[in-house]
Amino acid sequence: MNVALLMADQCSSTSVAAALEFFETANVLHHYAQDKQARQQAGSTPLFHLHTASLDGQPVACTGGLRLTPDWAIADLPPCELVVVPGFMFNILGVLPRLSTMIDWLRQQHQQGRYIASLCTGAFVTAQAGLLDGRSATTHWAFSEQFARRFPKVRLHTERTVTDDGQLLCSGGSTSCSDLLLHLIRKFASPQLAAECAKKLLVDVTARSQMPYASTTFKKNHSDAEVLRLQIWLEKHLSSPVQLEQLAEQFGLSPRNLIRRFKDATGQTPMQYLQELRIEKAKLLLETSEDAFEQITLQVGYEDGNSFRRLFKQRVGLAPSAYRKRFASRPAQAAITAAPSARPGAAPADGAAPPPAAAP
Repeated sequence: MNVALLMADQCSSTSVAAALEFFETANVLHHYAQDKQARQQAGSTPLFHLHTASLDGQPVACTGGLRLTPDWAIADLPPCELVVVPGFMFNILGVLPRLSTMIDWLRQQHQQGRYIASLCTGAFVTAQAGLLDGRSATTHWAFSEQFARRFPKVRLHTERTVTDDGQLLCSGGSTSCSDLLLHLIRKFASPQLAAECAKKLLVDVTARSQMPYASTTFKKNHSDAEVLRLQIWLEKHLSSPVQLEQLAEQFGLSPRNLIRRFKDATGQTPMQYLQELRIEKAKLLLETSEDAFEQITLQVGYEDGNSFRRLFKQRVGLAPSAYRKRFASRPAQAAITAAPSARPGAAPADGAAPPPAAAP
């Protein structure tokens, strides 16, 4: 299978390198999984033929300054059944206007029946080509609002790390590109090979969600000074009981007018905004304190620990205990013990490592 790995200035070098290494790992493990006779007959023919390409065939400067040299210009690529669009870290909106040539080429590839897999914010490139309209997609959670506003026809599933809508596939933020690359190996090779790649690369193959990693953005770049004053007040008093009628009276507005102005400015009602503040505060306390969840519940303005626990899991995608285990910033105990000393007289390891174990 021919695979085109695209590159462009300011793309993520990590996404390009990950794609190369995952597919190459699949090639190596597939080779050793065959019996000797099959290997001799197949020679050195890889399972995935990898072709890197930039817009003009020239080296590209990735985010952070690393330069990558492609094999091809996209116009000269041999026919490829699968095209991989790289991620662009946090500069996708600035880079997108300079990718018109790539966007036109992607349209042509889609019309010719190619599979197109977009890593992270690479989904913006595929969506700009109009290919994701009416299709399921995902992208980095931090860009979900911009994506939804720019491409309202796309069925965006920000909570997912991978979407597969036939010939169009996407991954969520950064490291979740590994989820999509394993999915591609599973889709175009076999589940057994994908599982063996995951083992060799130490990648978790369990289903994941972006939800635990997402942080709410509290919109304050609006022109309503009274709403901004209310936002600041809510931040300072999130642990206190808050009633909408009391807020309206305190700020000299009717409840209806308060809700309208607040939603126009922030996209949320005051009580929705307060709930998000409390969730984010609880996440911070779970990350940085030893407080029991019942204490945290009170600190963020809730009285019923069980109901807040259910709300937390619903909004974050993890139970509080699981969230603390994953994200706590306290110094962790060493997870790796010292290796036992070599036996007296034991011979040192020699030469190159043996070939990888064959996939089952």
